[in-house]
Amino acid sequence: MVPVRVTYVLRALVPPLDSVFPARDSLAAARCANAVGLVCHQYVYQREPFRLRGEGNRLRIEADLSYRALLGLAGGARVASCGYAPQTMRRALLRMTTALYWRRDWRLGAQDTKLSAVLRDPCVVTLFGVDATSTLQALIDRQLAAFAVQADSTIPVVGDFRPLADSLWQSFLEPAPLDSTGTLWLLLEPESVHVTPFEGAGGNLATTLILYARPRVVAGARPPVRRRPLPPLALGQAPPAFVVPVSVELPFDELARRATALLAEETANEKVKVDSVVVRGAGDSVFVDLAVSGALRGRLGMTSRLRWDGTTRELRLDDLAWTLRSQGALARAKATLAAPLVGRAIRRATNGGRISLGAQLDSVRAELLVKLNGPLAPGIMMGSSVHAVQITDVTATARAFVVRALLTGQGGVWVQ
Repeated sequence: MVPVRVTYVLRALVPPLDSVFPARDSLAAARCANAVGLVCHQYVYQREPFRLRGEGNRLRIEADLSYRALLGLAGGARVASCGYAPQTMRRALLRMTTALYWRRDWRLGAQDTKLSAVLRDPCVVTLFGVDATSTLQALIDRQLAAFAVQADSTIPVVGDFRPLADSLWQSFLEPAPLDSTGTLWLLLEPESVHVTPFEGAGGNLATTLILYARPRVVAGARPPVRRRPLPPLALGQAPPAFVVPVSVELPFDELARRATALLAEETANEKVKVDSVVVRGAGDSVFVDLAVSGALRGRLGMTSRLRWDGTTRELRLDDLAWTLRSQGALARAKATLAAPLVGRAIRRATNGGRISLGAQLDSVRAELLVKLNGPLAPGIMMGSSVHAVQITDVTATARAFVVRALLTGQGGVWVQ
């Protein structure tokens, strides 16, 4: 599980919201409607910047509004005005809260919208003793309701997380080289992506993308990429940090090939010659089978126990010994082939009996950081860290040395 904390900076919503509720507007021609005898109005308003705040799963939008209005009869006679000199502009507070949720198309959805407009200053038509505040309240309520409808449509357009999720998904599908020769590869092999519900915290919204993958390290040619589309969105739970288990596999075939070449050279002038070497493993043991010819024909065997050197981060094979059966065969044939000779060849084939895995693990860490850092798209930056690499198991299979490690760290994305 690789949780990537996604922080959506709410100010990214301000420009599109400004476009559906302009900061300034006016109605120059009188608009008439029946309302307490004051049936015509004209207005000018000026809105302060939107204030956006996340609270749990809800988005709160507030703005202060200053306005002035003319109120009159249907015949066009002016009755009264609000907010014109010598008066100051009247004040109102607009509020809108909406619940955010994940839509199946990887976009922000808005529902359960609640609206309120509070006129802080009354508008009293003193000529007829009529309070026109309710008329203006109805006007602003209608305008706020129209804004809410447009905002609910605008938020999913702006809050589109599919490009971000797909970018991470495609990055995890690509094999990453761990050495300069292109013979070791990190495969993350993602299987699914889950998300957590949105959480508001002040000026930000937060969610977590959790990529489920089966990372491993393989040797050989570059593995083919199996292209797969971004899976359907599903909800899940995320741990506070990622703990990535990595299996480093070092196949025995390459070790056997190098040991065969070295032993054939070492025993070329000996009574017993080594024609080929086969290496296999089981649990914490490694078995070396040698096909021999000359004074002794057949197969000989050696065994060694794996030992992990945590200081040098090396896999050690420095206790090779003949099996009892091979000791007997060598004694009966009076052969000169000895364990030190084979051991020396094995050690030469394994850099002195020490198989360095520290460099491979460092490469895994570095490549994971490459995938989890840097720009993903305009305005989207990813930053992650791997702060611990822990060896959990060293074993051998029939085909390879296997070292398992845990990489612990944290990942985050900022959308702004």
